[in-house]
Amino acid sequence: MELLPKAYTMPTFTASQLRNLGTRVFEALGTPSNEAKRVADSLVKANLAGHDSHGVIRIPQYVNGIKRGQIKPGAKIEVVKESPSTALLDGNWGFGQVIAEKGMKMVIEKAKAHSISAVGLFHCNHIGRLGEYSLMAAEQDMIGIVVCNAGPPGGNTAPYGGRARRLSTDPISAAVPAWKSKPFLLDFATSVVAEGKLRIKYYRGEKVPRGWIIDKEGRPTTDPKDFYEGGAVLPFGDHKGYALSLLIDILGGALTGGGCVSSKEFVGGNGTLMIAINISSFTPLQEFKERTDALFEAIKETPTAMGFKEVLVPGEPEFRTEEKRLKEGIFVEEKTWQDITKIAEELELNLKEIMA
Repeated sequence: MELLPKAYTMPTFTASQLRNLGTRVFEALGTPSNEAKRVADSLVKANLAGHDSHGVIRIPQYVNGIKRGQIKPGAKIEVVKESPSTALLDGNWGFGQVIAEKGMKMVIEKAKAHSISAVGLFHCNHIGRLGEYSLMAAEQDMIGIVVCNAGPPGGNTAPYGGRARRLSTDPISAAVPAWKSKPFLLDFATSVVAEGKLRIKYYRGEKVPRGWIIDKEGRPTTDPKDFYEGGAVLPFGDHKGYALSLLIDILGGALTGGGCVSSKEFVGGNGTLMIAINISSFTPLQEFKERTDALFEAIKETPTAMGFKEVLVPGEPEFRTEEKRLKEGIFVEEKTWQDITKIAEELELNLKEIMA
């Protein structure tokens, strides 16, 4: 295999280059072409939005998952239960992004016909950035809500008042369409920080802010290495983040049957619940969008606090970052690039050709 020259160390690539790279890697491991493209596109979308923790840094993780049989490319997605407004899907351990896309499309179609719908997913690998799916609903003039539990069995997050892992980062996302404005987009973990952001800090050899994690003895620490040696992430907002995390574990795990992260039946992946609300079933769509526009304008006209230049609507940082990175490219950390380069070499892929 022909490696990239040293000048490409710690490179910045275009979105299309990284999509092509991810697609070729997954195809080389036996992934159907349509699935390979879908997963690669999802990872790059996360990078474009500034969520590098869910971007191409995940390629090595997914490659290892395929090799160990945890991710089953081409797995059949089964509809276990279905009603006019609900469904439960067994992903049979295929790629999470493929399963989640099918689930969100289904929930949108059901909401078009029945006003509100919900679809649950289990036996589903990592679905990536949740905002990608809630935005699918907003783009169809609906309100989209997505929650999932996640992580290794036993979790990686300590409950409020505890010093051991019992929950996961349990993310939540919601997207709301507007008329003139970009959609409202809420997308965050219920822990202080997503695990992927700890991974980036760890790869870069950087410290993390105090209050993010504790070590295995329950002591506050700023070294991300302590998390990977048995420590835990903390919930955001103390008891408030903890309560929300517990609710999401129930919705993603107990309700779907995939298991809560601390339960014996949980073996990993993302137990997911997707909800769509058809706005026009409640109020005229244009009037709703005008109201949300007016609300966003009022928020943005708020006098700024000391140290702030403007008040942002949730989602604005991601949309701005996407515009910037589409123009300037996406930076890939050296450790991530080394890992991907090694994978490409093992798969006998020509990086110069792929990234041309």
